[in-house]
Amino acid sequence: MTNYLKIILILLIPIATSAQVNYDSLKKALITTGSDSAICMITVKIADSYIEENRDSALLYCNKILKLVEKNKQLLVKASALDVKGYVLMKLGRYGESLKCFQEALITVEEAKKQSKSWHTEPGIPYETTRLSYLASIHHDLGHLLRNTGKTDQAITEYIETRRISAAIKDTVMLGFVNMNLGGIYLVQNNLDSAMQMEKEAADMFIRKNAKAYLGNVYNAIGKIYLKKNEHALALPYFHKGIQTAKEESNLSNLSTIYNSMTDYFLHTAINKDSSLYYAKMNLALLRSMEEKNLGDVYDDLAESYQQHQQLDSTIKYQGFALIAKDSTHTIEVKNLTDFQNLTFDEQLKLQVLEKEKIQTQSRIRTYGLLAGLSVFTIIALILYRNNRQKLKANKILETTLSNLKSTQSQLIQSEKMASLGELTAGIAHEIQNPLNFVNNFSEVNTELIDEMKTEIDSQNLVEAKNLADAIKENQEKITFHGKRADAIVKGMLQHSRSSSGVKEPIDINTLADEYLRLAYHGMRAKDKSFNATMKTDFDPNIGLVNVIPQDIGRVILNLITNAFYAVSHNGTQPPDSSAPWPPEGGKNYDPTVSVSTKLLKSPLGDLGVHVSVHDNGPGIPAHILDKIFQPFFTTKPTGQGTGLGLSLSYDIIKAHGGELKVETREGEGSTFIIQLPVN
Repeated sequence: MTNYLKIILILLIPIATSAQVNYDSLKKALITTGSDSAICMITVKIADSYIEENRDSALLYCNKILKLVEKNKQLLVKASALDVKGYVLMKLGRYGESLKCFQEALITVEEAKKQSKSWHTEPGIPYETTRLSYLASIHHDLGHLLRNTGKTDQAITEYIETRRISAAIKDTVMLGFVNMNLGGIYLVQNNLDSAMQMEKEAADMFIRKNAKAYLGNVYNAIGKIYLKKNEHALALPYFHKGIQTAKEESNLSNLSTIYNSMTDYFLHTAINKDSSLYYAKMNLALLRSMEEKNLGDVYDDLAESYQQHQQLDSTIKYQGFALIAKDSTHTIEVKNLTDFQNLTFDEQLKLQVLEKEKIQTQSRIRTYGLLAGLSVFTIIALILYRNNRQKLKANKILETTLSNLKSTQSQLIQSEKMASLGELTAGIAHEIQNPLNFVNNFSEVNTELIDEMKTEIDSQNLVEAKNLADAIKENQEKITFHGKRADAIVKGMLQHSRSSSGVKEPIDINTLADEYLRLAYHGMRAKDKSFNATMKTDFDPNIGLVNVIPQDIGRVILNLITNAFYAVSHNGTQPPDSSAPWPPEGGKNYDPTVSVSTKLLKSPLGDLGVHVSVHDNGPGIPAHILDKIFQPFFTTKPTGQGTGLGLSLSYDIIKAHGGELKVETREGEGSTFIIQLPVN
């Protein structure tokens, strides 16, 4: 046994030696460096080097970084250090402390918007791009924590948010990490095809960007997928590639994971059983060199390997070690999970208290505002009364004029208040209908699916029951999505009514248009089950990302598409004073069609612009009302079906983006609304 361990340690020497040389050189540089920024950057490199090898040391250097950045008010570096510290604490099983770090990191990276430069900003890379990359990393690591604490659905949500941010800033390496971890979740869920696709995409991204630190982990996952597919011959080469890559990158944590996979592979296949004992011993020696305390699983592997070799003494010995180690680890794990759950509960209580305080503050503000308004009106009334008394004495004609003026003023103030209230109420009702329709529809579908699932369970058809359960879960996610969307619409309408500006973000206009085309269609279907229409799209793939306020532009596109579906519906009314027959030919051969297209255009001056066109083959717009359609409260819909605010708000939103909203129409042939947006 002693000789065997010596051989293993000799095999590990190249990894340890290369890492030691790196640490020594960095520590020497740390001693000779003067400025805080240089010290911080070197300390960051040392902490990064220790993350997967000696986490206690990594934690020590993270704390040193935090002290430096607190003194120098470097918010972006602080957010990054908190992220790394949270990751290390998670790996050490200290979940409650890890969650606190990630929460503080999210707050700090948001505060970092106030700054315009950082020690971490690389030449040629915009500060905001760097900040968003750190935000993506924090969401990514928070996903790891949620996954480790059994909250898989929430973990997937964090990974998806990471992928959204990374795609926006074109961070291929982080996209590789997200694919790697989503593949791991799919592997656990036995969704092997999706897992394989994710892992192979991750491997390709890591290789193309020469970011191979975790490539060994990807190879290990691919090997395990092939094992689950019973394709053992394809699994083994990937395990070997994983070992080689982990050694080259000095990633001891990955190396230990692959040793564990190799042990498991040889334990449960008919291939040479001696190899299982070899890799189990390699893993034990590696973990001891890393000062890893959780050795229960590797002791189990050694016990099982010795049992297959019929070495009873060694089997009993390592079974005892495993029991002791797992008992100790289990106690710590239970405590850590309890701390994590208590922390999340405390956070919920804090949020409830903050929400109550927010409501109380808003109530006080409204009260103070009302009192201030009453005071102002009282003063004005007193002044007017005094002036009125003076004018009464001077001239009876002026008294009559003043009385009429006061009456007119009161009427105008009341009319303005009612107009604002009507605009806000009608806008919310108009815009929120589609998300509510989705919520109602998917709720009804879920009810039907649950009945079907019960039937399948009674029939012992568990596979179909699981498929139905997946469908229910997917529908539930859509309900949640559209519920949040309804909430966002309400907030957006309130912001519009208060004339406050949103924040522009780079978005894919093609994806946005495609999403709202389907959303509007299903909204019409929800109101009228007999409604059918053909949908056509023609999206220019060369557009790329456009810098707009997604919610506002989405509202405009949704409004135009909804109007187009209304125009082609069989419930659409005949345009006022229109001479064109509608529907054409009595509706016999009429195919209601709505088309949405996008195009990247170049002006004679060389400026780029995006055109989004929404076309319908409805009755068209009569010429005598064409110049009124963008006016507030103008509508041709029956009473109670329209407010006349949709196109007016859309026109204002496009103007605020520096663009134009135009219409082309011909009676009896249809209408085309064109959004012109500049590309910044």
